[in-house]
Amino acid sequence: HCSLTWATDENLSASGRRFGGPDVRAWRDTTSHDIVFSFNLIGEGLSESTHRKGEHSKGMLLHDNVTRVILLANLLAHNRERNPLLKGGVQATMVNNFIYNPGMRAVHYNLLAWEWGEHIPVAGQLTAVGNVLRAGPSSSADLAFLMLGGSGDLNYFGKDNVAVDRLGNPLPRFGRYTTSAARIIEHETPPDWPDGLIALPSEEVEDFVLKQAGARPWERDEHDLRLISDVAEGRGRIIDSEKEVGGYPIAEPSRQAFDAGLWDLERMIPRAQADQ
Repeated sequence: HCSLTWATDENLSASGRRFGGPDVRAWRDTTSHDIVFSFNLIGEGLSESTHRKGEHSKGMLLHDNVTRVILLANLLAHNRERNPLLKGGVQATMVNNFIYNPGMRAVHYNLLAWEWGEHIPVAGQLTAVGNVLRAGPSSSADLAFLMLGGSGDLNYFGKDNVAVDRLGNPLPRFGRYTTSAARIIEHETPPDWPDGLIALPSEEVEDFVLKQAGARPWERDEHDLRLISDVAEGRGRIIDSEKEVGGYPIAEPSRQAFDAGLWDLERMIPRAQADQ
């Protein structure tokens, strides 16, 4: 339940050493692993801002060899790329995420051979179930749900994912931005489904995510409310500066004692909200 916006690189990422040891198992053990990112608002990555590479509106990055990651019921909105980007060898499960108004790319996988050097490429793994992609005012016409770049294969299981343009017409499941021999290898069963995880049907995802995602959804600030409202109405765009949408707020400091009895600590929401 975090709101993560206006970054000049990824709004959210999981990373670490790419090759921390002698073999694949060591690489995975010495970088980020075993993570759940859930109910976050990841939006409005700044495009032509202060990044040294120039344009850099990026939503979310899972770096090389990051494994056992669950992306659950997140909203990714108004990011040009990386919605998310899975790099070489990543293993991730995406369930019930809502991607709105990506620029060039929604989900994409990319193992860059020049970054891996003499290391033998490792196939990535993505399980995607019940996710929704809806194009917006900043989206390219040739958008696809999943794009493959680079030089590594991706093992893929997909079910009940929806991708549509601004008029509701279907978009392609797959696309490529590489001429290498890399492949998306489709599987009929998910390679690793977390125990107890139940996916909502895709037709329920948009309403569910817009209601739940972000910091304090029961009491959103003006920027989260603006962004959620724009997504619901098919508005908004990729921005270069936070000043284009009102800029950082000036808030008076406040303090309040924490009363555990007022909270559902398992879900970290107010007990009154949990009882509704």
